[in-house]
Amino acid sequence: MESIPIRIRKETKESLTKFRTHPRETYDEVITRLMESQVDGQMVSEETLLAIEEGLSDIRNKKTRELNEFCDSHGI
Repeated sequence: MESIPIRIRKETKESLTKFRTHPRETYDEVITRLMESQVDGQMVSEETLLAIEEGLSDIRNKKTRELNEFCDSHGI
């Protein structure tokens, strides 16, 4: 297998280390596994991405309700 050097930040390397499934797993194996886990036959629409961002923003800004409160207000 051909090897080429790449530059990554120290923090990135530390993060990759946490993704190892065993101590001898190479960074190439970690990166490949992570990339393959992200392959999906369907792309997420822009509308869905915006909705996710809005939801995360609500969570960060504590604009959430208890599930029971939500269900009661929607007659569920």
